[in-house]
Amino acid sequence: MKQNLSTNLISIISITFAVISFFYGFYIDEISMGAGGYNGDFVFVTKSIDLFSNNSIKDSILLFSETSNRPPLIYILHKLFNPFFTDELNFRRSVFIISLCIPILFFLCLKEKFKNTDRVLLILLSSVILFNPFVRNSAYWGLEENYAIITTLVSFLFYLKIFNQENPNSEIKIYKIFALTFSSALSVYFDQKFILIPLICFLNIFFGSFSRYTKILTISFYIFFAIPYLFLIKIWGGIFPTNIYQIGSQFYFHHLGFALTIIAFIFFPFLIFEMNNIEDKIKKFFINKKFLWLLLPIITYIFFLTFFYENSFFNDKLDGGGIIKKLSFIFFDELTFRKIFIYLFFILSWFLIFFLIKSIQDTFVLIYFLIIAFITKPFYQEYFDPIIFILLFFFFKISLHLNFSRVFLFYFYHLVFLIGTVVYYH
Repeated sequence: MKQNLSTNLISIISITFAVISFFYGFYIDEISMGAGGYNGDFVFVTKSIDLFSNNSIKDSILLFSETSNRPPLIYILHKLFNPFFTDELNFRRSVFIISLCIPILFFLCLKEKFKNTDRVLLILLSSVILFNPFVRNSAYWGLEENYAIITTLVSFLFYLKIFNQENPNSEIKIYKIFALTFSSALSVYFDQKFILIPLICFLNIFFGSFSRYTKILTISFYIFFAIPYLFLIKIWGGIFPTNIYQIGSQFYFHHLGFALTIIAFIFFPFLIFEMNNIEDKIKKFFINKKFLWLLLPIITYIFFLTFFYENSFFNDKLDGGGIIKKLSFIFFDELTFRKIFIYLFFILSWFLIFFLIKSIQDTFVLIYFLIIAFITKPFYQEYFDPIIFILLFFFFKISLHLNFSRVFLFYFYHLVFLIGTVVYYH
């Protein structure tokens, strides 16, 4: 009993600290990633605000590709419903308040998935997302990403409700199908890379054991919600406006390795939830013949980068690359040592990912993110985080054995990461 009381007390203190840190970060104009600050991506936000403030919605949409690389929906909504749209500080405050929905929705999703788990434990776990530097940065500086995160969490809330129903063959209520398809479609209208979310929802319903009526209704809703985006494609001449970032114009082969390190960094703390017989699992993994087949492609990839690829990216700080690339610049001035450090983490990341991956569908999801890295320049960690973090909880087929000690370790891992990013950017 005493142990439960002390655990709950520590949990409440930890939750309170996470919430206070989130508010304090806004108060001090925290910059926890490179795009933060008035001289960062907020410059593009203010340009978009000016565009929509001084023009009609129709004209603003036609000109929007000059100020952003994402769809204009959020600025349309702000123009129509946000009275603080043209006031920089109050606009930031309004986005910050909206972002507070994220931990709440994250908790509701956890509660839906882990129905018999202690509520305090789930609240503690949901508070971890408040340490995510990318969530914080978007909340503090009025960026677009958090809206897509909110609608993604709403999608997964209904996704879990549908797939957790007692009788999977029973008819799904129309409002659940509508809520799932609408919220997942909205994710794309806030951020194109979230197209994975409606795709996941659609494929799992279409190939699931649901009625023909449910499948037809799902297809119909998605077709209807896709129509406005077809209009944007006609205006842009493609899926993305291409004036700001280089997307799809060429292939960036070296980004694949850095993508592996970013994915592995997000994956790594989930090993905490795999601690049951972890030593035996690791032994079985390395003595399995699959290990040799996994070793061959990563060694081949590194060999190609070393001898047949232009290596200037090792010295390019403006191309992104994630945490491992940044650490290589901190630890090593000598290029040779930096290469060894980076290649070592390419290999370690490759094996960590396949150690945790349990299904083919998870593999296809990771391929999607590798394609993003392959065609995008510059390439940043924010393209993968926190969307992969959310997918690991609510879609990936990995084991999540929750208890307070494991969640506390998970909590402190992300707290340390946040502190590191704040120190780095200040």
